[in-house]
Amino acid sequence: MAGAEKLLLTVSASVSARLAAKSAHRFHAVERILFIHSGAAVEFLLCLPAIQATRRRFPQARIALAAPSFACEIARLADCADVTNALGAHRSVTSSPSAFKALQAFSALRRQAFDAAVSLTGSVAEQAAMALLQARRRLALRPSRAGATRRHLTDAVAALVADLGVTATGTAPRLALSAAARAAEATSLAKLGWRDNGLTIALHPTVGFAPRVWPAEQFAPLAAQLADEYGAQLLVIETEEEAGLMERLRPEWKRRQLKPVALRRPSALRLAVALSQASVIIGSNRAPVHVAAAVQTPAVTVLDGDEDSSWLAPRGPRHHLLYARSARLVAAEDVLEATRQAMTASRAESLFAADD
Repeated sequence: MAGAEKLLLTVSASVSARLAAKSAHRFHAVERILFIHSGAAVEFLLCLPAIQATRRRFPQARIALAAPSFACEIARLADCADVTNALGAHRSVTSSPSAFKALQAFSALRRQAFDAAVSLTGSVAEQAAMALLQARRRLALRPSRAGATRRHLTDAVAALVADLGVTATGTAPRLALSAAARAAEATSLAKLGWRDNGLTIALHPTVGFAPRVWPAEQFAPLAAQLADEYGAQLLVIETEEEAGLMERLRPEWKRRQLKPVALRRPSALRLAVALSQASVIIGSNRAPVHVAAAVQTPAVTVLDGDEDSSWLAPRGPRHHLLYARSARLVAAEDVLEATRQAMTASRAESLFAADD
């Protein structure tokens, strides 16, 4: 019996070794990878750790990305794609990707061959595009079952690329900004009134799909108190989803004698550089707080607790999440206290960095 068991173990080990070798050869043979993403900017930023991990796993591979313009900008900043194919504006409450640009991008991709094509959004359009591509392997994010608790998007995409042998996936995106890029954008920000010799508190005055639980008008009194308490300059961000926001809030800012730096529809680079110099950002679960996560700036984020939004929430110890409900609003004092905590941690880190 002992001899039979030894023989069985030897055969099993041999089979396992051959399978491992075959698997390793399959992973090392991955030389051309395509990622497709047609969703919102928030979703792409949450997928970014998996794309960055894929770049680290296959440093010699040629990685292509087909995604909305903002996502392509982020990918170039993250240096995780060799080629970007813009599908037009990202999906938001005001826009959807351009069907014409998407068709152009996918037509160009059809003439190429890929070792792996990865669909990150799982939309019907992406599934159709995947079927037309020349790819040895096709991986697609599957929609959650009805009634099931949704897995955090970063974890779901990490599990998806694990099928390519990508295992060291981070929990948050990371953007490394070059000194030249910082200097160029700093000059542009200075023309808007930006001062880089003091504290900055960034505000994104919207709660996205949930204006009923913490409306934009709540930001002015909060900003006034924070500006007085910290002597900080205020940076107010307006993305394409909040057209006319600055004009609508101007009377209230003026009444409180506030003169914030207005950042209207910034590029991904300008937004990243500005937020990298802020002590904290206060906003909704939209692109700015996720870009802040990528440049390691603390955030206070108001989410819609009436909806299942935790699967799209920013992650990390620097992020304070407040879930608002229409039946129980987030108190201004709660936002203020969370901001104070974030400011304290941010300033303490700056002091330690200065000592180093």
